[in-house]
Amino acid sequence: MEVNEAKPSTRMKLFFWFILGSFSVFFAEVVSGSQILAFFTPIDWLLVFPLYTLHTLVLWTVVFRYGRGHLYALFPAGALFGLYEAYITKVIWYPGWSESPIYVGGVALVETLLLVLFWHSFMAFIVPLFLAEGVLTSSREVYTLLPGRVKAVFTSKSARRIAILLAISAGIFQSIGAPTPLHSLASGVLNPIFLMALIAAWRRRGGAEYGFRDLLPGPRGFGVLLVLLGADYVILGVLLNPDLLPGIGPQATVWAMYAFFSFLLYAAVRRSGAAVEERSDVYHLDTSVRWIAILTILFTAGSVFGSVTGFGFIFAMLAWVIGISIGLVTLGYTIRQVNHMSGR
Repeated sequence: MEVNEAKPSTRMKLFFWFILGSFSVFFAEVVSGSQILAFFTPIDWLLVFPLYTLHTLVLWTVVFRYGRGHLYALFPAGALFGLYEAYITKVIWYPGWSESPIYVGGVALVETLLLVLFWHSFMAFIVPLFLAEGVLTSSREVYTLLPGRVKAVFTSKSARRIAILLAISAGIFQSIGAPTPLHSLASGVLNPIFLMALIAAWRRRGGAEYGFRDLLPGPRGFGVLLVLLGADYVILGVLLNPDLLPGIGPQATVWAMYAFFSFLLYAAVRRSGAAVEERSDVYHLDTSVRWIAILTILFTAGSVFGSVTGFGFIFAMLAWVIGISIGLVTLGYTIRQVNHMSGR
């Protein structure tokens, strides 16, 4: 499909941003089991949706305005996204789900590694971006610029089997937040229906003819979104558990992480912008109603199974280990790519 040469209207851009935010909320909050009915709870629309939408739009715009969508450029942006778990939720300092967290520099080590290096970097940021570009636009930049071994997954004969495995695994993980199997069933059915309705409406309006970059905010819109994100930080930071704000020591550790990932993002975006363009056969992401329905059924079945058997909690521990490992490997890969730019 060729990119539509006409520029999208402001209304189309706003609709696209709404869907982007919805994707991020689904993979970060619904799949995690944190908010299993996020699209059907008023408080989530008021607090969660703006937080995720503003982060995704601001950080994606930084990467794509000044560079290109290489994994090593997206990853530090996603890590900065995850650091909201410090000043807004305070989870990095006081994780509510762990009885005896391991602290290093005043921050909970395991929870920080999981949330910053994996969950928000990938589930809230990179995965929604990858799928949004593939499902909603005519461009395939993120896929084209993935590392070769990762890219091969989407062109191999096992791609569908991997998608099935991931759908079931996501459902099992999600079950840790479901009070009953009925909640798992409701979440597995209602949330995908909501997303599929958005996708169908977007395609009916011809949105899939636009390239991803054409749908991102312009300079003026980016400035507005940046101000709104800053305001969201201040408001939520004051409203949510202000009594849990720690002393200077633990805060200094978070400042150091902000500085580190900001520098890494700056260096990575510079390198990505100067990189030689990579060529690849464009993958064909199956977004048919039939295939989406199959994955939805498998996701729901996995969630109900995890809720009935209690296997979700055991599976979550394994998923944490895998997720942290992926995050650490990607961090090493990112640092290596940035060092390569400086000739070290």
